[in-house]
This record gives sequence, C-alpha cells and structure tokens, in this order.
Amino acid sequence: MNNKVKLVGLTLGDPFSKTSRSGVNYNVFSRFSERCELINVFDLDLKGLNKIILALTNFSVDRRRWGNKIHQNPRAFNIRTQMAQEKINNISSQIDLVYQDGAMFMPGFNTKIPFITYIDNNVILSSKGGKYAHGMHYKGKRLNTTIEQEKNVYDKAAMIFTMSDWLKRSLIKDFDISENKIKTVYAGTNIRLNKFQKYYDGKTIVFIGKNFERKGGKVLLEAFKYVKKEIPESRLIVIGSNIRIDQDGVQVKGIINDKDKITSYLSQASVFALPSFFEPFGIVFAEAFALKTPCIGTNICAMPEIIEDGKGGFLVEPSDSRNLADKLIMILSDVKLAEEMGNYGYQKAQNIFNWDVVVDKILSYSSDII
Repeated sequence: MNNKVKLVGLTLGDPFSKTSRSGVNYNVFSRFSERCELINVFDLDLKGLNKIILALTNFSVDRRRWGNKIHQNPRAFNIRTQMAQEKINNISSQIDLVYQDGAMFMPGFNTKIPFITYIDNNVILSSKGGKYAHGMHYKGKRLNTTIEQEKNVYDKAAMIFTMSDWLKRSLIKDFDISENKIKTVYAGTNIRLNKFQKYYDGKTIVFIGKNFERKGGKVLLEAFKYVKKEIPESRLIVIGSNIRIDQDGVQVKGIINDKDKITSYLSQASVFALPSFFEPFGIVFAEAFALKTPCIGTNICAMPEIIEDGKGGFLVEPSDSRNLADKLIMILSDVKLAEEMGNYGYQKAQNIFNWDVVVDKILSYSSDII
C-alpha cells in the first residue's frame, strides 16, 4: 500500500485525543496521517438530543451500567449508522478505504468502497464475561439484536483486525466469520520505547485500574497481606481508583492524568499486577512491558497471549489470592527472574505491542482489498 491511499476514519470520541479509547484512536490515526492521505476522521459519538433521549430511556442507578446502556445500545447503533452513511456518501468519490474503530455502527453506504474494522472485544464475549464484563446488561431480545447488528458489520467488512487471537477465535466460532478475513495485529503502547537501566530490588508492586473490582483489586489486596508477611519491606501502589484503603504497605495514588507520572511509577515497579475478572486486551500490560516490568494477570481473555505464563510474568486463576501472593513473592524475591521476565516483555513491546508495527500490518493486509 502506498502513501497515496485515500482513507477516511470513523470512530467514537475525539480521534486525536491521547485519552480516547486508551490512546488507541490517537496512535492509529496519527500513523495513518503519516502513511496515507487521511481525508477526514468523523466522530460518531452521540451528542445533544439523541444522547439525552437514550439516557432517559435507559436509566440505571449504577452510573457505569447506565453509561454502558447508553453507549452499547441498538438504537444508538442505528443513529450512528445513519450518521456514517451521510458523511461517507458526501465524499465517496474522494476515498479508497474506510477504517472504522469497533463495530458499534455500520457504514452501509451505497458505494463499492471497502471498509475495515479494528476491534478489541465483541458483544458475545461481553455477555459471557460475568458480572464485571462490559456487556453485563445485555439479555433477551436486546442481546439478540445487538448480536445481529455486530454480525452485519463483520459480514460486510472487507477485513477485520483484532487485538487478540482470543477475540479472533470468538469471531470464527460465535459469528461464523471466515478465518481468512480476520487478522490479529494486537495493540501498541502509549509509552515511548527508550533504552534504560531497570532496577528490580525496590520490592514494589503497582496496580493500575479505574474499575477496582473488575480489575481484581480486592483479590490483590488479600494477596498482598501474605506478601507483606514474607517481605516486610514490600509495598503496593494503587493507581486509577479513588478508593480508601487502610492496609499496611498500601499507597493509594488515585486517578492520575499525567502520563509521565504513571510511567514513572511503572518504571520503578518490580512487578505489575492486574488480576482482572474480564480484560478484552489490557494495553496497560504492554505498557508495563515497555518499561521492562514483569506482569501478573489472570489466565482468561487475552492475558495469556500478552504475558505468556513463565515468560513475561505469571498467570493465575481469577480470585486465587494465595497463588497470586506466591507469584508476587517469587518475583519480588528473585531479581534475576524479574529481570529476565522484564526483558522478555520489553522485546514483545518492541516487536509486537508497537503502534508502528500494528498500523503497518493493518495497511499491508488492507492493500489486497483496494
């Protein structure tokens, strides 16, 4: 694919905000603008009256659940689809390829322009992911409608790019999509890869996550009690959650918007722990790797692909606080092991979890369909 390919992007949220979709939009579209002729990027997020109506008709006392019911909604899908059709139809003669982030709208315009989509999750995986999954409110007719809408996107897409093989397998099995049109390209990090000397003797565990329970925060706190008994000088730093914790050795830093501060904590950590109950991908693991920090996650979703048990860190069963404690103690007590795991993760961050690599793969595979 040459640099003259004329591409249009469709997404939800500010495409050039470093915080939108955990930095995915910013990193993807920034690289598209360097490699293609980026005609335009349209934000299809609902605003104004449409959003107010959906908010009123999908009210929930749980704010997170309420937000999900508004965002992941069959009516919202149809409104976004209409917006996409109008915007693309107006400039269809100027473009070669349409890229859409996710499957929450359908650019079903009356042109022969191929479209590709890049996804980290799907509604069926969410609906099966338990009470902590994003799709926990899906059920009955609403679930069936959403599945049909997503399948329509996948069926009509020229190519589908996934963040994991876990997701790819679901598309093949649950949506009956041909394996030939699905490519796993993973995701990059929001941290610049630089050479530096990493030290692992600080006995510091870092946790980062806004949704403390879904990310396994309570399990980690229980595990840390065992760690503290074995390694009295150890400490646990909690970032991203405004939660009050009165436990020896635990420091709560709350929500930090300064990326440099988060990077500083991760770079000084001996191990990063996020024992999530549901994690479609987990870019934060890749960011820990970019800072040579070994990781501990759970053996579900895409985490086994990122960490690789015994290589970039360890995997444990969800809710298994004792095994989690044992693995934390193992890394904190063995500087050589921590260094080997950190270096393994760093190589993955360079070669796989790298936005230049990801976007180049997307464009290379897409060259066959234009």
